[in-house]
Amino acid sequence: MELATLMPLVQKSGQYLLSHGITNGRREAEWIFAEALGLTRLELYTRFDMPLAEDDVARLRALVMRRGKREPLAYILGNQPFCALKLRVGPGVLVPRPETEELIERVLAALPPGPQRVLDIGTGSGAIALALKKARPELVVEAVDISEQALTYARANADTAGLAIAFRHADLGAGATPPYAAVVANLPYIGECERSDCDPELAHEPSCALFAGDDGLREITRLLADAARLLALDGHLWLEHGWKQGPAIVALAASHGLRCAIHPDLAGRDRFADLTRD
Repeated sequence: MELATLMPLVQKSGQYLLSHGITNGRREAEWIFAEALGLTRLELYTRFDMPLAEDDVARLRALVMRRGKREPLAYILGNQPFCALKLRVGPGVLVPRPETEELIERVLAALPPGPQRVLDIGTGSGAIALALKKARPELVVEAVDISEQALTYARANADTAGLAIAFRHADLGAGATPPYAAVVANLPYIGECERSDCDPELAHEPSCALFAGDDGLREITRLLADAARLLALDGHLWLEHGWKQGPAIVALAASHGLRCAIHPDLAGRDRFADLTRD
């Protein structure tokens, strides 16, 4: 029986993904094939007539079908690029978003020099903690999450990157030992009322990392109540939040004696809150 060759299968897979609502179907098919076969995307073209064994074809088709069911591409590839890191991700952990890379830049710009203490709350895959430690090795970084499954990914990513982070299983700031020069938190901030309008991919990611009560502010509200205890006198609490939540967060901050500045993301939408002690 004649073996299937590489490029025709890539083309068919791209068409399949496009028919299942993946607008970049061809590109995503290339990423899936390259990762699964240990090739670069360029090599897909230079080795376009490479024959594929039947078990390889079956494996590739299974991966493409998973994406067709709108499982996040990062889960299928098994990794997600983030701030010059390649983070292992999969079911049970939130996929790091590009917007959070903007948060990293803001935190680094505000941190004083030296071995400052930083706490990453809701670390997930470890993205924020690891990016900060990679950029500033002298930082003393702690990271917590309420999900043991997420911490498994975070610890594995730290080992792979060779970065020393103190990970703990905890609910928000419980068990923390202040003061911290920076507390950074990318908490769930989608309201339950928005669930039905979300992208299908979100149904595959952990609900506890995405949704937070009717207005999406449940966890942020809990953290702000503890912020003054956690922060050094000149410390900063950085939050990523929903683009309509800025005014509510400013009001919550004021009720806890905190100053709050809201900053936009690159798309011009309010996305980041910088809170300091009053």
